[in-house]
Amino acid sequence: MGGVLHSRNTKFTKNYDGPRILDLGTGTGIWAIDMADKYGSNNGTGEVLGLDLAKIQPATIPDNLQFWQRDIESPWFGLETESWDMIHIRMLSGGIVSWPALYQKVWRYLKPQVGRFEQVDIDFTPRTDFGEIPHDSALATWMRLLFDATHRNRRPLAYNAETRTMLQNQGFLDIQEEVIQIPLNPWPDDPREKDVARWYNLALTQGLEAMTLGPLCRMSGWTKDDVTRLITEVRRDVCSRKIRAYNNLHIWTARRPGASEVTIPL
Repeated sequence: MGGVLHSRNTKFTKNYDGPRILDLGTGTGIWAIDMADKYGSNNGTGEVLGLDLAKIQPATIPDNLQFWQRDIESPWFGLETESWDMIHIRMLSGGIVSWPALYQKVWRYLKPQVGRFEQVDIDFTPRTDFGEIPHDSALATWMRLLFDATHRNRRPLAYNAETRTMLQNQGFLDIQEEVIQIPLNPWPDDPREKDVARWYNLALTQGLEAMTLGPLCRMSGWTKDDVTRLITEVRRDVCSRKIRAYNNLHIWTARRPGASEVTIPL
């Protein structure tokens, strides 16, 4: 947010030209491209690799960036363990079967002592500090239906409140969490919050169908028309300034310890 590409808690050592950065679930590759631009060419020799199931990234990319088509829950063939300065995850809730298994992989591939992990995820539970969101509203109903369908699909979209515990169990140190409230529409008075809300509102309203169609049709037997009617009502709630709601954005950062620090058996 605010043009910042990674958390202030993610700091690279300065005894080499540039970091090696692995972006899991890179999607369109926008973040990976920006990181390659930041840490490549005139600013060092940083290397960035983005992995994703879908080959949807642009063909023209910086020289220090590669995209590989991979399932990140399958073995990471072709990647060297203990070789990455940063491993980054963004918006993978709803796409992961086992978070502990993924965290174990992240641990194995980070450089000991200096390797940093960063995870960004949104808790889509609508919240408000002004009363309650009606239980029977389209927004609340959509959340319950989608959380239930993705849970039964073994890839829950609901935010995992056990993230800190899972990272601790894997042995990560310097675990920190930052929580940022993102308004669903421009109801706040603060100009900066209004601007953030406008962009988030655009992304959410345009992404509702893509988020909902597969889970409800595959797992709950809905038709496309059923989903379309629900999404139309949800969009109204998302855009209604009478519902002064927000989602929480969670930013987790952690470090793999060195051999002399506390570790766990692998």
